[in-house]
Amino acid sequence: MLLTGADITTLAAALDLSETELIDRYTGLASNRRQLSLNEQSDGCCVFLTGQGCSVYEARPEQCRNFPHAWRVSEGCPALDAMDKSQLNR
Repeated sequence: MLLTGADITTLAAALDLSETELIDRYTGLASNRRQLSLNEQSDGCCVFLTGQGCSVYEARPEQCRNFPHAWRVSEGCPALDAMDKSQLNR
């Protein structure tokens, strides 16, 4: 999950952390080596995804807010793979 500067600010405030603390605890360098991305759990899901859904839903990053409509992922995303694709055309 790629992060923007605004995402970092919003998430840090929601979690009552400084931006530096958020970055240290929950992010890593993205594969494009130009952005930060959220850490993943061992199964590939977002670090903030729980059995009850997104634990930071109101402060979720822009990329999450646009899911799945602005995504161009064909496979490899656990949430997209598990989704009923027939619902995407609505």
